[in-house]
Amino acid sequence: MSAAAEFGPHDLSGRRYLITGASTGLGFFTAKSLVDRGANVVITGRSTARLEAAASAMGRADLVTTLAFDIAELEATRGAASRLLVDASPAASGFDGLVLNAGVVHPPTEREETSDGIERVFATNALGHFALLSHLSVGAALRAGAAVVWLGSIAPALTRAHLEDVQLRGGYTSWNAYAQSKLATQVLAIEGDRRARAAGGHVRSLVAHPGYSTGGLTPTIPGVHEPSLGKRALDSLLAFAAQGKHEGALCQLRAVTDPQLAGGETIVPAHLTRGMPVIGTSQWRSYDPELGEKLWTYCASLAGAAPDFSAISART
Repeated sequence: MSAAAEFGPHDLSGRRYLITGASTGLGFFTAKSLVDRGANVVITGRSTARLEAAASAMGRADLVTTLAFDIAELEATRGAASRLLVDASPAASGFDGLVLNAGVVHPPTEREETSDGIERVFATNALGHFALLSHLSVGAALRAGAAVVWLGSIAPALTRAHLEDVQLRGGYTSWNAYAQSKLATQVLAIEGDRRARAAGGHVRSLVAHPGYSTGGLTPTIPGVHEPSLGKRALDSLLAFAAQGKHEGALCQLRAVTDPQLAGGETIVPAHLTRGMPVIGTSQWRSYDPELGEKLWTYCASLAGAAPDFSAISART
């Protein structure tokens, strides 16, 4: 992770970040890098035990706060946001960055719905984060200049995903569920950038995607990430085109810490599936303003709220 020092401030003391889905994988390594630089980090996930193991593995318990909830469930997400707004002391209030990382990477073979009646992959990868951001922005939990990083993917570029049937009621496959949820995430990120700029530009909305990051090429972290020998052997065959999750996390890390990023950028691996983080592009539909407005409105109708970037002033 030493390459992470090549961008963004090395000392993040006094800064505060929220990483969803940080009990393992990309979220864990992003959070650990921030903690290693002295930042205070709130990590979320569905399992209290796994979050506590991740916090312990980061080596700085004084800098890590855990919050367990299922981001696919709208009521749970609303409750988590309320806790974040109420529990923060004046000295620790506000976030300098949100990394909206949690997601379903291996969707179920059959279509599933949450308790809200929403297709689960879309609810986890896109809608839940939209709802969380909505509650936090309305509650003025974002500091001026905060970066909101949405986790994208190369998957939409490999499909005909178009979001005409966001919840795949007309026909479901696990691959389409994942690809469409990631396209939705990227569309929301770019639309978020438009709306943030219109509100004064005090928040930056960006996309980061980790390329092809696999568990078998990732270092073992006891209690957090322990791939089997078989997994390591299989993934080693992909090393020419893949990288570990600790390396894929660098795209998220740059997106949330690099002060030179103005918003609207997509941070990608230099060699598409692997490599150091560079500025790239999202799938072309991500930039369609009509699609962005339509999806934003649709998500607001499902979540019962929408991000309000006008609540963030220019104060530091």
